[in-house]
Amino acid sequence: MVTACRIFESFGPGVTTTLVAGQPVEVTGLHVYGDPAGATVGGALVLATGALTAETQLEVMDSATERQAAGVLLRGPVDDRVRHRAADGHLALGELAEDVGWAQFISMADAMLQQVHAPLDNAHDAHQRIFRLSDDIAELLAAPIMVEDLRSKVVAYSAFGEITDQVRMDSILGRAVPDKIVTQLRAAGTFRRLAVSHEPFKVEIEDPSFLTRLVVPIRVGPEVIGSIWAIHDGELTPQKRQRLLDMARSLGLLLVRLRAHEELSSRYTADRIREAFRIPVDSSSTEPLVLPAREVRVAALGRLNGTSAQNDLAVWRTVFRRHAWADPILTDMEGLVFAILTDGDGPGSWAWARSLSLNGRIGQVGASRPTSSATALPARNREALEVLGTGVALERPAVSYEEVWAQVVIRRTHANLPCDLIHDLSRLDDKGRDRQALASTLLTWLMNWGDYNRAARTLRLHPNTVRQRMRRIEHLLHGVDLSDPEQRLAVTLVLQAHLHRDEPVQTEPDDTVAG
Repeated sequence: MVTACRIFESFGPGVTTTLVAGQPVEVTGLHVYGDPAGATVGGALVLATGALTAETQLEVMDSATERQAAGVLLRGPVDDRVRHRAADGHLALGELAEDVGWAQFISMADAMLQQVHAPLDNAHDAHQRIFRLSDDIAELLAAPIMVEDLRSKVVAYSAFGEITDQVRMDSILGRAVPDKIVTQLRAAGTFRRLAVSHEPFKVEIEDPSFLTRLVVPIRVGPEVIGSIWAIHDGELTPQKRQRLLDMARSLGLLLVRLRAHEELSSRYTADRIREAFRIPVDSSSTEPLVLPAREVRVAALGRLNGTSAQNDLAVWRTVFRRHAWADPILTDMEGLVFAILTDGDGPGSWAWARSLSLNGRIGQVGASRPTSSATALPARNREALEVLGTGVALERPAVSYEEVWAQVVIRRTHANLPCDLIHDLSRLDDKGRDRQALASTLLTWLMNWGDYNRAARTLRLHPNTVRQRMRRIEHLLHGVDLSDPEQRLAVTLVLQAHLHRDEPVQTEPDDTVAG
């Protein structure tokens, strides 16, 4: 089912940004708000082309809700009242990027909706247009060109040009730039420059198989979605430069259309994965998701720069593709992005994501236990969220459930402990005089099985000092019987979690257990 939210997510933040997800309603067509030729908008995506003020936008939302539209797309800025109105009406709401024209969006969205009925024909048409535009660019520069995506995969190439080199031939035959050339380009800072540049620039590396290239970033809004690589060592006139940038923008819109087609065609769409995470374990109303491997893990991914989860989803997808995961299995849910990772090796696996995180290539990641059943995904989704939270508390960038299960259980138990007990124990950690030491003393005493001598050695104190502190603690803890095993366990859990003692508590080694 093609929903408004799915359309927004498929195009990405360079074209559209999801502001409110709304209820999943199938989009049956496009409707320009105010068009007298089409008053009925039931199931349509409403395009509010002239709604630039908050008052007008609110009118659009009311009308769309009344007529049971599938969603609304506005040009920003979008007032908070409009977002609230959309949420109240369970209506999907999106924002069109500033430098994307309405005509361009209508063309792409209309093509996307047609793909539902004839996906192969429309994808083939987009590819053919990219190849034709590649020939036009090659003719403009009088040089052979290739169009690449962010993974250095060849999307299209020109037929023009007598000049060539080994890299071009190998790239066309292999449908991707050779790994050794990608490594050299990365070392030269080419991809970093590509990520921030808005202008064409030249690239040279010390490799006889690689002639000088003119590189043109392909952008849609703020997002780089690909690049043009021409074997070209000459200068660009202002007119030729402007024409080249215009053609790059046209290529960008075609690449977005292809990307949207891939998103729609994928069985691992964000909507489908989100649904698999939400359905109850015993539900039979929906066909289970086909897992990408025999065993998988759900991973919760850390937030990025305080942006929305929808923006994070697009960024994470781009980042993973840059690191060779061709079809990332991702969704956004409850303000975070989640991934389904295989439990093996290679791109898209937990070992691969863990390595990227530990090396600072990506942010924090928390992974659930592996599972071989799609019906276990909702539970693993919740587990991954808990693992991520525990990893953040421990300041560890990449952790799995197996590594931090004890801390997860402690944090989970603490959430259900009575508030009066938490309040009593919190007083042990007040800032007055030496009370900060009382909580640590009590926890250490508990972890050493109530042995004053062992606790004293761990704390590097005299046993009498520990006894004095324990007498003060018993006086402060009204209604807590530290001689009762169950109450001692409850106090230990509270101290471990509430007083930020996620790290393992030091105890004196017990030589009697060495066998």
